[in-house]
Amino acid sequence: MKHLLLFLVVILSIPVLGQENKPVAAISYTQSHLSDFLSTDKQPISTASSFDSFLKKLEKKQTSIKKEQDFVRYIFSKTHQLYLRKYEPYASFSDLFNSGSYNCLSGTILYATILTHFQIPFQVIETNYHIFLTVETEQGKILLEATDPVRGFVQSERDIEKRIAAYKENTVTVSNSKLTYYQFNFELFKSVSMEQLRGLLYYNKAVDSFNRKRLEESIGFLLSANELYYSPRIDEFSMILLLAVQQTDWQPETKEKSLRLIYAITQKNSPAIASLNTF
Repeated sequence: MKHLLLFLVVILSIPVLGQENKPVAAISYTQSHLSDFLSTDKQPISTASSFDSFLKKLEKKQTSIKKEQDFVRYIFSKTHQLYLRKYEPYASFSDLFNSGSYNCLSGTILYATILTHFQIPFQVIETNYHIFLTVETEQGKILLEATDPVRGFVQSERDIEKRIAAYKENTVTVSNSKLTYYQFNFELFKSVSMEQLRGLLYYNKAVDSFNRKRLEESIGFLLSANELYYSPRIDEFSMILLLAVQQTDWQPETKEKSLRLIYAITQKNSPAIASLNTF
């Protein structure tokens, strides 16, 4: 199983462990859903128009599949074949359509959008270092792991419990020695909305920009993330950005403006506890 862990980790809010969240009923799909996620990237996409065609093919297939659980399996398999071709920790949502590059966040969002279209109830669950879906079908619960095309469709109750238990351990799987990983000081396990997922896309972009030493760009993305989804990790990342900006040799007015933007985030969300990474 692969995790979307970048240099910094800051996602989501404090979870309520041991508390069951009721599945969120999916609403009808509209093109605006996809557009909202694509709007987080300022780059053209080459195949997004084919997504409607893909949905129509799924609709046609749905009529010949009797069990909803089998239809979700078909969705899982065909989506991987067509869109989720290459795992890349720093992939943007647009990359998913342009090159087939994806990570656990963008892959999960794509599945959530498709399930929304078919009005199949689901939850998106975030943990410290990962994100996945649970789906409530007419035949029972399914867990979907976007980064595991072979074993990512989990329908056995026992296997689902094992997966979730592993996610709750919140351990880091280090698969890339070139990346520096930061351990969280808290635990996450909670459901997130479609709008909050968009906030997480901005958060990942903020981390990516930080790693590329584009601090002003990182601040902008973090502001966008915070508007959509407040997270204690945003506060922690803000502290890191503050230190980084303070150490720059920028012009005084540029530095002061950037520091004020970051302080605005911390003051809005205060009090908060820190910790980092992306998923």
